[in-house]
Parts: sequence; C-alpha cells; structure tokens
Amino acid sequence: MSTEPTSTLTYARLIVEVARKGGVAYYGADGQGVAQVPINVYDLDECKRHVNNAIRMVLHDAPPKGWKFAKPTATVVLWASAGVDAANPVLSGGEVGGLTTLNATEDSFYESMEGRTLTLTGVGDFVISHYVSATQVKVLGDATGAGVAGVTWSITANGDYTLPRTFGGQYDGTPTYAADSNQGVQPSWSDETSIRQWRENRTNETGDPYWIAIRVMNAVFDVRRRWELMTHPVPDEVRSIEFPFDLHFDELVDLDEVPPLPFLHDETVKAACLAVAEKDGEDAVGKEWEYYTKCLNNSYRIDARGYSKSLGRFENPRGVSRTAALRAFRRDLYQRPTVTYN
Repeated sequence: MSTEPTSTLTYARLIVEVARKGGVAYYGADGQGVAQVPINVYDLDECKRHVNNAIRMVLHDAPPKGWKFAKPTATVVLWASAGVDAANPVLSGGEVGGLTTLNATEDSFYESMEGRTLTLTGVGDFVISHYVSATQVKVLGDATGAGVAGVTWSITANGDYTLPRTFGGQYDGTPTYAADSNQGVQPSWSDETSIRQWRENRTNETGDPYWIAIRVMNAVFDVRRRWELMTHPVPDEVRSIEFPFDLHFDELVDLDEVPPLPFLHDETVKAACLAVAEKDGEDAVGKEWEYYTKCLNNSYRIDARGYSKSLGRFENPRGVSRTAALRAFRRDLYQRPTVTYN
C-alpha cells in the first residue's frame, strides 16, 4: 500500500500537467496513449524547470507569519569531547572516491559532527564528511590506515555544531532543551559576535550552554552551503537542543518524488505550475495566474488552521473571587508533582 494518498501529485504528474498545457506531452509511439512525461530532452527539461520554479514560488509566496508546514523542528545534538577509549576502536571500511568509511564499535557519532575533525591514533586527523549512523561516518581522504583491526580515536568539542543539510540559514522560534533534560537554565539566542568575544579569553569554560547563535560555516567538506550552531559555554556532556527553522528547498529530481508541502496544498502547487508555464512559456499572465492566486488564498486558510487560536481574556469569571478562582485552578488545571519525603 502506498505511503501517500493515491491522489497525491508526484513530480511526474506535475510534469504531465505542464506538458499537457504546453502541448508537448508524450502519447505513445502511435499517439493514441494517455498523456505521459515528454521523451524529448528539451521539452522534458522545460517542464521540469517550470515545476521546480513553481514550488519555489509557492514557498516564497508565504503568508506574513510564513508557512507553518515549512517550519520543522531541528534537534541538534551537542556532544562533548570524546577521548581515546580502547574499548571503542574504529575500523576502516575502505576508501572510495576520496572518502573513507569508518565504523565504530559503539554508538559514537552524531549528524552535528559533520565538518569536525576526527583524530585516528597513529594515523592522522580527518574531517567528517558524512554522518551515516551512530556507528558509521565517512571522512575526507584515505584513512584506511585504521585497518580492519581498528584503532582508537578522539574528537574535541569546541562549542560549534553543524546544522542539518535542510537548514537554510533562518531560525524561527524559541530554543529549548529536549524533553527530560531537566535543565534549570533556558538556552537563549545571542549574536555570534558576543560568543566570539567570550571565547577570546575563556576557551576552557564548559557546562550546559545558555547562549546559542547561528553562523554560516566554511563548508569545505560539502558542496552545499552549511550553517553551524555556536554555543557558550562548551557542553561537558551530551545534550540536545530543539528549535523551529525555515525549511530549505531541494529541487525535485526523481519522478516519484513529491513536493515539500502537505498534500492539501497540491491544488495550489498544480495551479502554480500552470501559472509559471503560462508566464514563462507564453510570456503572458492570464487565467492560470488568476486561478493560482485563488488557490494561494485557500492555502493561507488551510495553513492558518495549524496555529493556536486566541484564548481570549484571562480573568476571573464575574462574581468569582480571586481566592476561589485560584483554588479552582489548583484543583482542576494545575498538575502537581509527586513529592516524596525521606
């Protein structure tokens, strides 16, 4: 059974919609078949360009508060320095295309380690290029010196943590520690300059971070632009911080891919594809653009349903004393913790 609703518009179906409008759809060798993705290289490239431009346009034409669906919550693991551990060596999985796969004995790696330097004892320093799993990473260069028997390793935390590839540089919302962190200090956004100034004279301060900031990093390990989360102080144990961010859009490539929007917005995406095809292909803005505008307004209403509604005025009901209202709040609404006396 499909994991998506059968009515979901895939990349291929959007291409066909654009191709039908442009009169370039493929109808089989005898021309008697149903509309299909164009087989002409030029026509197919044009249709793909219209679809991806349309998705980009819909994401750009967001309501004033932005699309709620485009604000996923990032979970960034703040890891502490890991010293040499004889019980947890890494083994080389071989080098391919300038990347060497390293396998750890125990769960040791995090996605936020990408771009950081891993030291293999007696072999050298290597930059982590790809996080694969908690026990496997790929590093730049030939690290096969680790051998199949494995060598010990270490990694030093400096307070900077690489953000996911989908992070586009813009955060939105209040950061918090992950559930059950039991932290008395709330992390707060700061300017990266302030953190750099603190680091000028205090490079060994560790603890639970209470200041965080974001800056673009020199992503020599990746072909795409990457950002990092700066923290102060440097964590002395593994912690996780969560915050909402604006989703970065990757162009669709595979024909069975779906747009990065909830399927309730599919009609808007289809309308946008036809509007872009009309504007770019026919050099005109007409009925397709008008219909896209109508669909966009409907999408605004759909997206707005995901935001919390106003709670109204918070005050005592008429005729109810403050004491009685407080007693009712504690009795009916306030969840009191269980206290155990030793």
